[in-house]
Amino acid sequence: MKFSIIISNYNYARYLNAAIESVIAQSYQNFEIIVVDDGSKDNSREVILKLQEKYPNKIKAIFQENQGQGGAFNTGFQASSGEIIAFLDADDVWKPNKLQQIVEVFQQPEIVGVMHLLEEVDSDGNLLTTKSPKRYKLGEDLAKIVIQTGNAWNFPPTSALSYRRSILEQVFPIDPVRWRIWADGCLIYSTAFLGKIKTINLVLGGYRIHGANNHASAEVTSEQITKALLGVEMTNQYVNEFLENINYPHRVDLSRNLQLRREQYYQQKTWKFGEICAISRLILGWRFYYWYEKIYYLMRFWAKNLNIYFRNNFLYSKKNTKQFAE
Repeated sequence: MKFSIIISNYNYARYLNAAIESVIAQSYQNFEIIVVDDGSKDNSREVILKLQEKYPNKIKAIFQENQGQGGAFNTGFQASSGEIIAFLDADDVWKPNKLQQIVEVFQQPEIVGVMHLLEEVDSDGNLLTTKSPKRYKLGEDLAKIVIQTGNAWNFPPTSALSYRRSILEQVFPIDPVRWRIWADGCLIYSTAFLGKIKTINLVLGGYRIHGANNHASAEVTSEQITKALLGVEMTNQYVNEFLENINYPHRVDLSRNLQLRREQYYQQKTWKFGEICAISRLILGWRFYYWYEKIYYLMRFWAKNLNIYFRNNFLYSKKNTKQFAE
């Protein structure tokens, strides 16, 4: 099996060498690397051309005006020729045995996609924690999970994704405007309804945490939360359109999405007993939580609600007292 490795790059010149060299060092060598530079303004072109000169039989370089991640994926897929398409972010790296592990899973004809674990590393490639990477409670029927959880995100990111070309031909080209960022979500949610996706609990790469990527900040602003919620709604609309196009019998209902529903409730800052009970039921039935996490998050949710209740009643009482005094 031949792999096509699609690397979308935008201003990550400082990490490109590590990313590409981690592919070159693979124990499984039947692959091509397609680097799509998405209008970088740093010295990415120079770095890419030097690497292409160093490995002329392995690297295909494409330079285009900035279109976002979705547009870069479209370009890379169109230029690819492999039976298996694997994605690697330009700031991430792979373990030397990544492709060998993946190709063994793809020997099973019913498997159309493979995901795996990533460990977090810093800007210098050093491991950030000694804890084991998060394991995903996913079976091979991702479609069922997506429907049950309302498109809730609990999946590994771009650099852990690989799919059969034949499956991605039913997904590409993707909308470059709606998927300017987070295009890995488009791939995961769409392919879930096209066949069996295997998640292997092996660490086969490093996800780099640094100041320039979308997940680096420990503090999340209200603006980022609002943007994320809009992103969930857009994703849901896109997925349901896709399901309609492939004549899938079911649609995704966002009311089942615990992450979205809980955050929307918090933003309202209003005590609503019916919604509290509904969200509590979602927490207790949430397939992505272990039993002890369900207890923890349920207690945390109720603690926040009690805070909302007493704060609102205090403000109401204070307002009435002021009006009476006037």
